[in-house]
Amino acid sequence: MIRKHLERIGYKNGDDAIEFILAGVCIVPPLLFLAGQIFAGASALTFLLILLGSVGLVTPAPPAPKDNDQTDKKPPI
Repeated sequence: MIRKHLERIGYKNGDDAIEFILAGVCIVPPLLFLAGQIFAGASALTFLLILLGSVGLVTPAPPAPKDNDQTDKKPPI
């Protein structure tokens, strides 16, 4: 059910989920720290970092780039 809602707003794969979590890491804890909620900010930061690590473990690695090195080929005569 959550996956359907995320697909509606543009999040389709693991890379998008990682970007979403990183946005939360950059926004939520600093706002809580600035508001004076030190414990809430620290716990939110800890939770988001653990969530980021768990999502990163199950997300497949991107494909390796193709090797476009031309040194292996012989020059035309």
